[in-house]
Amino acid sequence: MPNPFSGDGDWYKGNLHTHTTVSDGELSPQETIRTYAEGDYDFLALTDHDAVVDYDGLDAHGMTLITGCELAAGRGELGQTLHVVALGLDATPQLPDSHDFAELVAAVAAQCQLCFLGHPFWSLIEAGELLDLCGHVGIEVYNATCQCGCARGPSEMVWDILLAHQKHLWGFAVDDAHHSEDYCQGWVWVRSAQDTPAAILEALKEGHFYASAGPRIYDVAVEAEQVRVRCSPCRQIAVVEATAGGGGSTDRLAAQPPFEEIRLPHHLAARPFRVEVVDDQGHKAWTNPFFPDEVASQASVE
Repeated sequence: MPNPFSGDGDWYKGNLHTHTTVSDGELSPQETIRTYAEGDYDFLALTDHDAVVDYDGLDAHGMTLITGCELAAGRGELGQTLHVVALGLDATPQLPDSHDFAELVAAVAAQCQLCFLGHPFWSLIEAGELLDLCGHVGIEVYNATCQCGCARGPSEMVWDILLAHQKHLWGFAVDDAHHSEDYCQGWVWVRSAQDTPAAILEALKEGHFYASAGPRIYDVAVEAEQVRVRCSPCRQIAVVEATAGGGGSTDRLAAQPPFEEIRLPHHLAARPFRVEVVDDQGHKAWTNPFFPDEVASQASVE
């Protein structure tokens, strides 16, 4: 992944998973669009269950609207379905008559421009059930409605286990909004040359974004055996390596919070790593993973 913090383009804020009265959401499509526009979002995907919202006749309020939907099918070890968020499509994908997760994801991926897995912790789907899946670009690391509903919003453990198995997956923060308290709680900041559906989707595919439920991350630079991070004031900054006990955080330093810029150790020979920051309210932001071969090549160029 080329480091989005050192790339070109502007930063755009968006939500990629939310529901309306077209399925089981509280607000109509137009009301939902207005809510996110008032929250200073740049782009939005309405992702109702098994339905693609027609944007014709709706006022985008200056935002970029991306088509999408959420699908649920298959059968896991506990009998649960797998939820997949599909973006950039004209019609609801046709699903295979199968309970196999891999067949489901492959079918969805073939019928959209981009898809990712929804709330694995909320669904109680273990990482081992996801290892053989292909076609998706990532998973939800944070889901606001799952947090509000039953405190199962974060899925970091599932993400880290998949990364430890060398699965090249990005992490998305979303609202999945159904009720009023769910809106504007989780989002992505995408670095893109343009704020158009095509450009945003391409940047998402390439991992040129980070996820947040509050803090801003301004810069991440990999320097030899250190990672330099600049962010909005936070009580903790951590480098999380995808290996048992790997990484480090500001809690082990003599410095005291709030932190806005810090250097933390990182070992280039380790497994993939990501950066995580936590503000005073306990809200987090997550970078996408950096992979050892990419880090080494970037370091050699610099």
